[in-house]
Amino acid sequence: MFSKDEKKAFKQLFWTSFGKFMSKHESVSGQKVNWSNYKTRIKDLYVRLEVDTKKASFAIEFQHTDEGIRQLFFDQFKELKTVFHSIMGDNLEWIQVDEQQHKIISKICADLPGVNIYNKNTWEDAFPFFEKHMVNFDEFWSEFSELFVILQD
Repeated sequence: MFSKDEKKAFKQLFWTSFGKFMSKHESVSGQKVNWSNYKTRIKDLYVRLEVDTKKASFAIEFQHTDEGIRQLFFDQFKELKTVFHSIMGDNLEWIQVDEQQHKIISKICADLPGVNIYNKNTWEDAFPFFEKHMVNFDEFWSEFSELFVILQD
């Protein structure tokens, strides 16, 4: 087992290394992007990258507390599902209702099993997994984000 400080150092090294790995990419819009903290500019709509001792996870999370608004955003993604899958691939799971930490969210997600943040040998699998999903999401988002901006108004 690792100490608290060692765990913190591994996590910091993982995300710093991922940032360097992704530095070769710019957003489709030509902007420099913080890929591990992607800004959607939409209230309560987040792109999450997570890694633990079992898997790496990519998710688009709809966290609005108003069920109707959360459903509206999720439904808009479903309306764009064909084009979304053509860009993102079809390995995504669509979860309309998921309870996390006493909150109900909706999400679109993908997992890569067999990744362990404390095993640097598995990072070579995690980085391309995150890269593929983030670059593809950026392509989709650059094209369709304005629809979601309109929805939030």
